[in-house]
Amino acid sequence: MTTTRTASCLFCGGTAQLRSVTAAVQLDCLACGPYEVTVGAIGQLRADAHAKAAVRAEIRRQLGSGVERPHIDLEIIKALKGR
Repeated sequence: MTTTRTASCLFCGGTAQLRSVTAAVQLDCLACGPYEVTVGAIGQLRADAHAKAAVRAEIRRQLGSGVERPHIDLEIIKALKGR
């Protein structure tokens, strides 16, 4: 079962529709686009402004290349920090 409500976008702070699915949430933000982020990644993104900026750019890159809903997890954050 999924539940839909609103939340703040992790990247721009705007209002986004939020759906909770297992250990991840899906956000549909008008400014940043749709994305899915794991619960573990949310804490990391809130604590690390550099990771947050890198992930936001990665979401835009993936959306631009045709990915419907980029999935963000701790492994993606680690890979981006290693660049």
